[in-house]
Amino acid sequence: MKHILVVDDEATICELVAETLRESGYSVDTAPNGAAALESVRRRLPHAIVLDLMMPRLDASGFVARMRMDARYAAVPILIVTASYAAHETAERLGANACLTKPFELDELVAVVGKLASQPAQVGAVGTHALPAALLPSVAAEG
Repeated sequence: MKHILVVDDEATICELVAETLRESGYSVDTAPNGAAALESVRRRLPHAIVLDLMMPRLDASGFVARMRMDARYAAVPILIVTASYAAHETAERLGANACLTKPFELDELVAVVGKLASQPAQVGAVGTHALPAALLPSVAAEG
């Protein structure tokens, strides 16, 4: 079963997306911000990440930068979801693999996640990696 991480500080949206993906056959974890998402990735490596752009305690920019800095996590596909009018340009600048603008259709979300999670990524075995210790203090300091 493919594992997806959903990261959004709006609990209602986070749970709606998570439940939709579960109903579509995915295993799903959620996180309310980028710092918590890094902890989740350390515990269980996802096949794809659905990531809100603007969040407290490490936004998408900081999260994606940390993911792309480490070869063990760099290949994990990231879908940015945002209400920002410059969403696609921002997602491309950050190094995300795809972008959906809020509000989006849930079937469109499931289709994009399906494509991303099916990409042959070199992410290693699920649940076997940890973030480098050097990254963790910088995350805590941003809170």
